[in-house]
Amino acid sequence: MSHNEFGKAMDQNQGKDAKQGDKPITKDSAEASKKTSSSKRKNRPVKPEGFKEFETLAKGIIEADESSYYEWLHERHQEIILNFNVSNQKQITNVAKKGE
Repeated sequence: MSHNEFGKAMDQNQGKDAKQGDKPITKDSAEASKKTSSSKRKNRPVKPEGFKEFETLAKGIIEADESSYYEWLHERHQEIILNFNVSNQKQITNVAKKGE
């Protein structure tokens, strides 16, 4: 392709781009695009001050005992869930007894 042919091809492609993007940007469409982009973004929970340092220290202590920090953390998560379920089960039982 010669330089002139390349230039003509570029001009034709630019014309196509201009035709595709001919929709005027309005205030409403700009606000709508801002809303969708901000609603997609999740707010991250704020970690307490010093969290990272304590997490690092806890990992070091647990791993010094040749244990896995993530296994330990997983076990703590399981305990929370099991205790929560047991607590709810007691509440459900009490409600059921009151209904009898």
